[in-house]
Amino acid sequence: MMSRPRKVTSRQVASLAGVSQTTVSFVLNNVESAGISEETRQRVIAAARTLNYVPDTAAQALVRGRSSTIALVLARPHRQIFIDEFLPKILTGVSEVTQQQGFRVMVELVRADQMHSVYSSLLRSKEAAGIITTMGETSAAELQPILDCTAAGLPLVALNYLHPDVYSVEVDRFAGVRGIVQHLIALGHRRIACIPYAAIHSNPYLAKRVQIYRETLAAAGLPVDERLIVPGEYDPETGYRAALALLDQAPRPTAIFAMNDMMAFGALRAIRARGWRVPADVAVAGFDDVRLAAFSDPPLTTVNEPDIEQGRRAADLLLTLINGGVPETRHVSLATQLIVRQSCGASS
Repeated sequence: MMSRPRKVTSRQVASLAGVSQTTVSFVLNNVESAGISEETRQRVIAAARTLNYVPDTAAQALVRGRSSTIALVLARPHRQIFIDEFLPKILTGVSEVTQQQGFRVMVELVRADQMHSVYSSLLRSKEAAGIITTMGETSAAELQPILDCTAAGLPLVALNYLHPDVYSVEVDRFAGVRGIVQHLIALGHRRIACIPYAAIHSNPYLAKRVQIYRETLAAAGLPVDERLIVPGEYDPETGYRAALALLDQAPRPTAIFAMNDMMAFGALRAIRARGWRVPADVAVAGFDDVRLAAFSDPPLTTVNEPDIEQGRRAADLLLTLINGGVPETRHVSLATQLIVRQSCGASS
């Protein structure tokens, strides 16, 4: 029977680097107040790499005097989280930053009726050193536990603007909607349909995106036909059904803008089901720029959201707070980018 290899210890790292175990602990836990020289720090890091040393997370927490866990709280999660690439991209960005400082990410799914208890538990238990939350626009009652966390000193960063006192990193999706509708108008389209999320009737943030669509048409002197707004959900099936309803109108739209790429994929299929061509008969545009958007037939014009960068910036902001620093800004807004492909009929 083969014996299991012994785990490398900090004592072995200290011996190879010619320093004490305490020095190894200070270096690998980024304890700046310890006053370790750069030459010693590099020697310890080199020794740890040579021995493939993996620090014990519990020991790291003791040295830091705080948890080694970051909580990513998915507030009121919809199944969209498990359909599109938002969550994987956010996690990628967050992890790239947190792993460098020895933190691990814990994902929490929170329903509306659980919000107060979950945030209160994270605050009391000190299970997490800080929180990144995906909560969007919310009621005063739902916002209160978040304000309680920040007031009590628990570092917290939201992935959408929530309140002047809550640090945030958001993506300016309103500008993205405006830009893609303007692009379709510039291509000569005058009947531009929209497939928004059905939750526009209960979610002010999603409703504002539709309002931007309306305002952009009006600013171009185009009539706003409410019949051209047919909601879907987060998947190709609902985009397909919404697009069929739009295509059955007379006159039919010359372009369809779906609020996410998944619904746009459904619209592409619906147009073909009616025997028409994209973009010769009906143009299509989406939002999100998922990986498959470049490989649809034809490739989908869409709006790229910098989700990985949003995760990185949120993690940077949170770790600054955890380490006792003061961020240069409380609220960060990231720009979207229009990605022009063949589905809209543009020459580029």
